[in-house]
Amino acid sequence: MRRVEFNESEKTDKLWEDGFVVLPLLSADKVNDLLNIFNHFHSNVPEGFYASTHIKDIERRREMSEEASNIIEPELKKWINNGWLLGGAFISKSPGEKGILPLHQDWNLVDETETRSYNLWIPLVDVNEENGAMRILPKSHSKQDTIRGPQIPPIMYSISEEVDKNMSSLNMKAGEAVLYDHALWHSSPANMTSENRIALVLGVVPKDSKFIHYQIDNDQIVEYESSPDFLLKHNWEDAKSLLSMKKKTPSTIEQLSKDEFYQIYLNRKSEIKKPSFISTLLNKLFK
Repeated sequence: MRRVEFNESEKTDKLWEDGFVVLPLLSADKVNDLLNIFNHFHSNVPEGFYASTHIKDIERRREMSEEASNIIEPELKKWINNGWLLGGAFISKSPGEKGILPLHQDWNLVDETETRSYNLWIPLVDVNEENGAMRILPKSHSKQDTIRGPQIPPIMYSISEEVDKNMSSLNMKAGEAVLYDHALWHSSPANMTSENRIALVLGVVPKDSKFIHYQIDNDQIVEYESSPDFLLKHNWEDAKSLLSMKKKTPSTIEQLSKDEFYQIYLNRKSEIKKPSFISTLLNKLFK
């Protein structure tokens, strides 16, 4: 299995086992430099959850990514010896309920039976439960092989409230970074403060990785051969015209039940209390 490796073997092992590692990556000056890039390209910040990958102006998107990557790459090399830094995007979460990011896994970038891929998520302000820090389900990246991409529903979306009871909040300082496996289940709650929560996210893969891209087309999942900059320079809707198709398979993705979640992800029986025999009988009698 090809994976990103740290200079410290303990961190490599933690990333492999837990699906994430938190690093003290950036100085206050570097954080300020990144905030200046964000402010230069954003005179107004859109409401709710926003990512610069949503911008239709591809050249503007590329400029932001390159300027941010130039700051991050030398810092990341101090920690990782075989990482390939992909394009980056700024993320903001404005105050209010519209900024909620539901439970999900990130899209597949590689064949995860052969290679692992990651996101480097860097808050540019201190983050906690109040302003929408990332919530994660530790070790969840290795429990199931899943196919993820645009318009493919997350298999635990319908039980997200139950899953959330078992998740942890990553409270971090500005300039810290979490490197997490793309298959790790995560979410973030609403920003209930009066200030925008701003972060930077960049893809990281082992050097010389081969890329794939999945999406649904007429009830079939299509697998394409992709490239490291496809999503940076294009929109996912362009896959059909720009990428080479590898194969199609019927879409048979089903939502996980609460019982299945507890068995597969937590290795225990469901903690959802079932009605007792007496309460069931009383309900029938007095219905």
